[in-house]
Amino acid sequence: MWQVWRLGQKEALLAHIAALRTAPARPIGGALADLAHGGDVDFIRVTADCGPPPAGPVILRYALDADQVAWRPLVACRLAAPPYDGVVIDRGIAVALTGAMAPRLPALPAPTRVVGVLRKLPSWALGGSAAPERLAGVTTVRLSDAGALRVVARLAGLTRPAPVLFEAERESPPPPGVTPRALPPEIPNNHLAYALTWFCLAAILVWFYAAALLRRLRAR
Repeated sequence: MWQVWRLGQKEALLAHIAALRTAPARPIGGALADLAHGGDVDFIRVTADCGPPPAGPVILRYALDADQVAWRPLVACRLAAPPYDGVVIDRGIAVALTGAMAPRLPALPAPTRVVGVLRKLPSWALGGSAAPERLAGVTTVRLSDAGALRVVARLAGLTRPAPVLFEAERESPPPPGVTPRALPPEIPNNHLAYALTWFCLAAILVWFYAAALLRRLRAR
């Protein structure tokens, strides 16, 4: 029954994302003001003009791209959007680092004007938040939940970070060697198949139970 409930949720989410792909981007300041007052900004398209970046390193986020190890540069975007002083930007896939188990830090210009999607991360992750690691002198993270995002924001130099991730769709000027990947081209929706599988398994168990009960009654 949970899979049936989740199917309705996923269909609504996919319809929202389909509308998002053609929706105009709104200024990030207004979206973050809504967020500060309890509004839902998940998957909202926004545009931001980033101020001079804070003194923080570029951090690489572990990811997978076409079943290969990939790395996504994370950097702070300083904003005048009280009560927040900025947001963490996921700039996309660093193409030259695909497949590298010990990535090199790419030399990228600071973000200036960015259009992208705000994403709310889950409050917790299965197994807990993974702490940042150092690989070949580079800070790397597995960004799985809101706790990990707060750690990344502090490392990147923000003191009052917005509790959302800003996934870039395009930048002006674009950072060299980075392919924006804000939303996956295909988001699976297999919950109907999962529900049918569980219902079939339940029916088989009921049939076995009924057969065993009938055999016991005949044996009396």
